Amino acid sequence: MQRRIKTLLKIGVLIAIFLLLWRQLSKTVNPLFIPRPRDVYEGVVALIQNKQLLMGVYYSFYRVAVAAILSGLISVILGLLIYSFKLIRTTMYPIINSMRYIPVTAFYPLLIMWCGIGERMKIIFLFIVIFVYMMPSMYNIFSEINEDLIDTGHTIGMNKFQIIYMVLLPSSLPAIAQTFIMLFAVGFTYIPFVESINAKYGLGYIIQQSSSRGRTDLVFVGIASIMVISFLFDNGARYIAGKIFPWRVNDDQTK
Repeated sequence: MQRRIKTLLKIGVLIAIFLLLWRQLSKTVNPLFIPRPRDVYEGVVALIQNKQLLMGVYYSFYRVAVAAILSGLISVILGLLIYSFKLIRTTMYPIINSMRYIPVTAFYPLLIMWCGIGERMKIIFLFIVIFVYMMPSMYNIFSEINEDLIDTGHTIGMNKFQIIYMVLLPSSLPAIAQTFIMLFAVGFTYIPFVESINAKYGLGYIIQQSSSRGRTDLVFVGIASIMVISFLFDNGARYIAGKIFPWRVNDDQTK
């Protein structure tokens, strides 16, 4: 409890220092480039009143959530199969190992040509963004499982599929949860990019529209909203994961 209070106090002090520096800097710079904190606050109130902020949060969160869940499910299934079967592993490992080097933004114009500029394109793009990091991480998670657990499974007569869903999957769930939480936040960093075209709602849409109208205060609102949502989701999800997998959390804290 005391540790949480100290952490909150540190965060509070850092926020206060940041606001003071921001306020002083905004007095010496054109508001078009750096708006005053008061202007940003008024922008938040205005977007809340006209429900643009609420709708933006909902649509952006929905797009990232769908993409992250699909990416997580497919990555876990493929990761288990690739790790468990030598033929698949030999064929797929070079591809998996190089996935993190894929320039995912290059797929954006291709997806526009293939899928149009509707909702499907946005979710597919976010899926690719998360998947290229999720898939190698899943394989590494399964590779780090204690071999003694697998050997024990073989000793008591488990077949390949029993080892997958009775040994590999349960042993890796804490690490899978932590990776999913981290990459969910990564998906949010691409929201301003993916919602810049043909989006009626979304935090990225607010940023893009506000920037084109010279409303820097609302751009700051959109950026701050993405940061706040990512922070809340990250801490909330880690708290839930800590309750589900308390042994893993305790181990991480003692390191």
